[in-house]
Amino acid sequence: MAKDFQEVRRDILNMHERVQNENYYEILGVDQEADTAMINAQHRLLVKEWHVDKFNAYDLGAEKQKIQDIFAFINNAQRTLTNEELRDEYDMEIHDGPDLVSILNSESAFRTGKNFLNSGSYKGAFENFKEAYNANPDEMQYEAYYLYTQFLLEEKDENGVVVSKALSTKIFNRLDEIHQTTKAQKKDWLLAFMGTVALGLGKDREAYGLFREALYMNPQNRDAKRQIRLIEIRKKKKPKGLLDKIKGLFDK
Repeated sequence: MAKDFQEVRRDILNMHERVQNENYYEILGVDQEADTAMINAQHRLLVKEWHVDKFNAYDLGAEKQKIQDIFAFINNAQRTLTNEELRDEYDMEIHDGPDLVSILNSESAFRTGKNFLNSGSYKGAFENFKEAYNANPDEMQYEAYYLYTQFLLEEKDENGVVVSKALSTKIFNRLDEIHQTTKAQKKDWLLAFMGTVALGLGKDREAYGLFREALYMNPQNRDAKRQIRLIEIRKKKKPKGLLDKIKGLFDK
């Protein structure tokens, strides 16, 4: 018999709370001596149970984001526990003293945040980057990712421009300060972040320059490539003004 909406909603809320409070072993339902085969088997079961497509019959609204957060956490747990180096670090986090745990917690939260971000789960990414930054506020990379996802959660109009520019302007300025502080290092991802925020502020020309700079630094930066293509497509579709039309007549 199919579950009704309220029962499904309770299951989602309970599991979402669990992934906030339990470790990877507990969520996957394995002990800490489990081998890769067992971890992968449990992961497959949970993937079937928590894949978003399984909930298509329900109008879940905001709860759909929680399912995506759960799914991303399950995948991150499997990736971590089937990688020997990452698993050793994670086991140290569980067993060692408070100082080391604090450092490893921030690293773990940051890794989890990146997984959420890559899957498009901006709320989950923001919460984890916030945790990483609060645990280690001197790490500028954590701060940059925290600020960037805060921008991604800002309300935007149909053109992708933020409704209220005050906070996004502060975010852009702080990202620029971080960029200036770490300029000697390879930070194409940071330039891409700044370009995206600039787009959100309606500064297409400045954004384009930042994306070009990111690509010069790293030709493989996919976000910069994609955003440049979108800007160029938008420029082609933009209606010409009177001066452009006059110039066009003389160019013929």
